[in-house]
Amino acid sequence: MKLVTKHQSVIFGVCSAFIIFPIILDSVAKAQEQSACSSGQVRDSNGLCNSSSQGQNSGTMANAEEFFRSGRNFDKQGQSQEAIAEYTRAIELDPNYAEAYVFRGNVLPLEGQPQKGIEDAEKAIAIYNSRGDSVRAAMVQQLVENIQRGIKEGEF
Repeated sequence: MKLVTKHQSVIFGVCSAFIIFPIILDSVAKAQEQSACSSGQVRDSNGLCNSSSQGQNSGTMANAEEFFRSGRNFDKQGQSQEAIAEYTRAIELDPNYAEAYVFRGNVLPLEGQPQKGIEDAEKAIAIYNSRGDSVRAAMVQQLVENIQRGIKEGEF
């Protein structure tokens, strides 16, 4: 029973971080939408500024986003394997889709793959850092630490 309680506390901690994380993501996206794009840039399907030469990839991005949203829906319904498959497809279409790495990294430990969850979270951290987004990188670092703690305590 003690192991189950510890496992639940780790899951609660990770899930709590991901309740706050989307709220911050949304507020940052809204702030970016309000800022003007610099010369030679256009808004992509996320409302973010990108160079106009990347506009041709917007179809791929939309598909990656669709797989990500589908993964989130499966995740919310407790269908972890399906969620992992959808997040993986989003990553295949857009290897820099940090949010897909984060959410897949959150589900993998619950499916007995904590080390892969850490790898995904670290990939997301690297992507966020490359974008200069240290706030999101720091938030995802919390996920890494929670998974590592769960491994040490034998919860995964």
